[in-house]
Amino acid sequence: MLEILKNPSFDFIGKAKYFIALSLLLIFGGLGYMLATGVYIGSNPKGYGVEFSGGTQLILHFEKTPENDRIRAAVPDATIQTYDVPSKNQVLVRIAAADEGALDQAANNAKAAIAAKYSENRILESSSEIVGPTVGADLREKAIQLTVWGLVFQLLYITWRFGGAIWGAAATIAVFHDVLVTLAFLAFFKYEITLNIIAALLTLVGYSVNDTIVIFDRARENLKTRKKDSLAKILNDSLNQTLTRTLISNGTTFLAVLGLFLFGGEVLRGFGFTMVIGILVGTYSTIYIASPIVIWWQNRQAARVPSA
Repeated sequence: MLEILKNPSFDFIGKAKYFIALSLLLIFGGLGYMLATGVYIGSNPKGYGVEFSGGTQLILHFEKTPENDRIRAAVPDATIQTYDVPSKNQVLVRIAAADEGALDQAANNAKAAIAAKYSENRILESSSEIVGPTVGADLREKAIQLTVWGLVFQLLYITWRFGGAIWGAAATIAVFHDVLVTLAFLAFFKYEITLNIIAALLTLVGYSVNDTIVIFDRARENLKTRKKDSLAKILNDSLNQTLTRTLISNGTTFLAVLGLFLFGGEVLRGFGFTMVIGILVGTYSTIYIASPIVIWWQNRQAARVPSA
């Protein structure tokens, strides 16, 4: 394997407490921001796309390059975004949920208003997607359940595979940490939660736990041959031994999703942003969250055993 760093010997575990403090700051800061603004959480949460909140979504294809400000002036209550590449002259118009029976009318009213107030740029084609508020709420609930069940099954599998609950618990807590920190950044940068972002979060759940398992597997191998060394030393050495693999694997994935974020267009921007933040946070949590949890648990168990 290509060696980026030859025989690294960084003290990852020794610096873990500083990064755990940073993680707590990000998580509680994000939760506090969401509670204060009502974004993503609360009795009537904001920040969800049409798929989850309900409403009307229009894709309009214009004759010439559309001016989003002119469209926004015609339908001031809507969210306006460029759709696909700018050369296609398409715009995405999202209109918040209305009464179940008024959703079709909302789409027709929006098209009529744009055609009247922006008549110099004709709408050549249009397509609409309509989701009722009840269906949107049901989809939001199922998305949360899917994420939670994914974490539960992951916990059970790793517990069985590594022969101890702490390994599974540490990996699951690290992934839960990744989701919360990524949600905090999504809230700070005002991204709507859409199906694309849910797909990105579920991708990160699998990606992050895979990275953690690679390091835990190396630690398990080292435990068999280095019975006199402490778990902290073995985990730290395992992190260093897999560092080149981590840099190559995560680095190439990061560059790919960064390109998706920068050049993927408006529709994929949320997905790309979620993946960029998630790859960074997932790499960080494997080193500074999952491994220290295993060590903390072992020390806690050892402290309970009375000395002879």
